[in-house]
Amino acid sequence: MPVLMQVLTLFLLMLCGFGSAKGKLLDDKQIAGLNTLVLSFAQPCLILSSMQRDRSPDLIRDLMLVFVFACVIIGVSGIISHRLFRKQGTDRRAVLTNMAMVSNCGFMGYPVITAALGEEALIYAALYVSAFNLMSWTLCAYYYGGREAMRPSQLLKSPSLFAVVFGMVLFLTGWRLPDFINNAMSMLGDTTTPLAMFVIGTRLVSLKRDHLSDIPLLGACGLRLLVFPLVVLLLSFTPLPRMVVNSLYLCTAMPCAALTAMMAEMYDSDRSLASRGVALSTALSMLTVPLMLMLI
Repeated sequence: MPVLMQVLTLFLLMLCGFGSAKGKLLDDKQIAGLNTLVLSFAQPCLILSSMQRDRSPDLIRDLMLVFVFACVIIGVSGIISHRLFRKQGTDRRAVLTNMAMVSNCGFMGYPVITAALGEEALIYAALYVSAFNLMSWTLCAYYYGGREAMRPSQLLKSPSLFAVVFGMVLFLTGWRLPDFINNAMSMLGDTTTPLAMFVIGTRLVSLKRDHLSDIPLLGACGLRLLVFPLVVLLLSFTPLPRMVVNSLYLCTAMPCAALTAMMAEMYDSDRSLASRGVALSTALSMLTVPLMLMLI
């Protein structure tokens, strides 16, 4: 119950963002600025802070397992989704596949995992997000436009990925940044949760009642929020460490990635469907995520 209350607090922050956008207290430019602040500064600082911890053979093994399993989960989800949406038009099929395939594991995943599993789980989430970035600019892009659409070079533009790489160097070598730097990063990293949930809430203003009449869209949301996470939870019956399974499960249970809408724009696909999908899945996650938490 305490974990559930923490997650409900996160959703309250989301509703604050929704109210601010709905009441036009913030315009699109200001919301974009908050988004950049989280992605370029707060989140990388949070990652670096969380990865400065003592290493052990078991932890190194567990992190490798998270990365490998995350790639497999995302890849298999994409293959299944692409097959299920084969009757949709080319553009809709690409968007629906990506919606079901990748989750908002970073922007929303970090706050939820911190609330549910504690700060020690952030390092696991960071490895999942690294797999997410890799798969997004390879397989996800492939579904939008074939081999020529794949852009692994985009990975070099991700501040969070640089934070993970540098953080892994600190983790594996045992080096530590000076206290005054860590203190500053900790202060900035602590803003990740409230700002991320606030920004997510602002995206809900695009939600319309008629979005519920798009059956394939609802199907993609169902795969993303319920089916794929529950399949991942079956890993609980394997010898995998519990923290590994729970991290994979919660990252998979997040709503559709906001990157889906950005890539739809980039590849001139059905950007309207992508925006609707991100908003609808995020709204539905306010119901599904608390339910998913009851299973761990």
